[in-house]
Amino acid sequence: MAIILSACATMVLPDGGLVDNTPPVPESFSPPNASMNMHKTKIVVRFDEHIILDKLTQQLVVSPQMPENPEIHVQGKKLIIELPDSLRQNTTYTIFFGDAVINYKENLPVHNFSYVFSTGDVVDSLQLKGQAVNAFNHTPYEELFIMLYKSDDDSVLYKHKPYYLTKTEKYGSFFLNNLAPGKYQIYALKDANRNYIFDQAVEEIAFLDSLVIPYHPSTFVKDTADTTDYTPPPFPKDINLFVYTEKLKKIQYLTKKIYPPQKILFTFNRDIIDFRIIPLDFNPDTNWHYDVYNPNRDSVIVYLMGITKDTINVAIADGENILDSIQLVLKKKKKKRTTSRKKNRKKDVVVKKPKPKPIPKISYKNNLSSNFPFFGEIGIRFSIPLSAYNFDRIQLYKARDTLWVPIDFEAYLYDTINRQKIRIRAAFGEREKYKLLLRDSCFFDLYNATNDTLENEFFTTEMRQYGSMQLIVNYNGEGPLIVQLLNSSDAVIMEHFINSSDTINYPYLPEGKYKIKAISDKNNNRKWDIGDLQKRIQPEAVYYIQQLIDIRANWDNEQIWDIVE
Repeated sequence: MAIILSACATMVLPDGGLVDNTPPVPESFSPPNASMNMHKTKIVVRFDEHIILDKLTQQLVVSPQMPENPEIHVQGKKLIIELPDSLRQNTTYTIFFGDAVINYKENLPVHNFSYVFSTGDVVDSLQLKGQAVNAFNHTPYEELFIMLYKSDDDSVLYKHKPYYLTKTEKYGSFFLNNLAPGKYQIYALKDANRNYIFDQAVEEIAFLDSLVIPYHPSTFVKDTADTTDYTPPPFPKDINLFVYTEKLKKIQYLTKKIYPPQKILFTFNRDIIDFRIIPLDFNPDTNWHYDVYNPNRDSVIVYLMGITKDTINVAIADGENILDSIQLVLKKKKKKRTTSRKKNRKKDVVVKKPKPKPIPKISYKNNLSSNFPFFGEIGIRFSIPLSAYNFDRIQLYKARDTLWVPIDFEAYLYDTINRQKIRIRAAFGEREKYKLLLRDSCFFDLYNATNDTLENEFFTTEMRQYGSMQLIVNYNGEGPLIVQLLNSSDAVIMEHFINSSDTINYPYLPEGKYKIKAISDKNNNRKWDIGDLQKRIQPEAVYYIQQLIDIRANWDNEQIWDIVE
């Protein structure tokens, strides 16, 4: 028995073999790929392993479009395509599957698989290629439709489906292959409802000002057998499409939100030009509200003043255009207490003196820290706009031994429109200790709230903690240029406005990675503007220095940037 047991093998489950790391490979096409004079309505592609279809509806692109999409299904290793009737004569069709064909087990895709055929004597072989990126920050678009039209009518995008169609791949690149000779309009569209027509305001769009002409891939390839001196002409440039969202033509009021005591946030579907709030059931004083726009002007905070009513009715307007009439419940009514049915014993009533109302305190923040930049300005931001301020009640001191010595400074209202920012500048030294003293009743907001006395002690930094950079901008364009220094998160750190080639100095930069961006400010309004398809106006051009700039403490940097329009 011992001999028999020792001879028995250990029982284990059979393994599944090696993992398949290769995608399916097409072994045969019937009819062959790139067939001409195609009259059959059934196409069979056989692969070397079992396949399935994954997200075919999202990835399938037929170009040019057929009267209706072909019916596509799988039988084991076979991909079967059934074509509709009445295809165009003498036309090359491309059925693009993207990555929809995958193997059965590991879900490995046949990347950018396609089938091409012609109903005529020739398979068109011209092509176009390029990239689609966001017009403002140059981030690439995936799954964006690239559309070609034979018509030169500017309104074709609103009315008709494209003649040729493809989708962007990773990094926003696109390829339009098997194109017929001719001149075409080209557009990019983030098609929200997948009807291949620009018919929704939220759909992102890009276009070119001129027609595009497809070319043959071998047009500019030199024949290696040719021994004569030959300089080929430049290869056709890639098409760059800059995608943006059109500005809504009609402004609409969206929502409101009420914050106690009398602060209201109104939001709109686009920037509002001339916001007005009109009383409907009350007669207020002249200055009964104060309005603060957000930077994009698509929302407005309204601070009501002197309104004693719990509920008011107002109209919201943009200039003379009434957008809506709404009711504002500023104070909710208190629920009445229900009395108990039981008889309460009579008690001596004690009259309590009303407590005095506390003096409201102003709400604000400052930028002081234990490591304050010696070249910086003290900033104070208030949550509610100011109605008055007294800079004589501000004092700034420098520590000298055990004493605090007053120093000169300048205080000013930095935000003269919204009245929510105060700046204080002084000649701070390196590695010094300072104290800011704000005496009581220095600031008053719209609701007459004020401040208590407040002290802040802080230390300044020193020069060796920072790096510096000199940016030499060589610019051949016309009109102003907005040059922005961004951090690695794309937040704007500094902004300069130049009209021609110039040198910009950044003397105090904390260690870190930076980006540099420029905006061609054609209309000189000191901001980036989107395009207008109907007026054929492109979004304002944006340029980047491609690589991140590494700033190190106590190091100087120089960047030379050539901007060519």
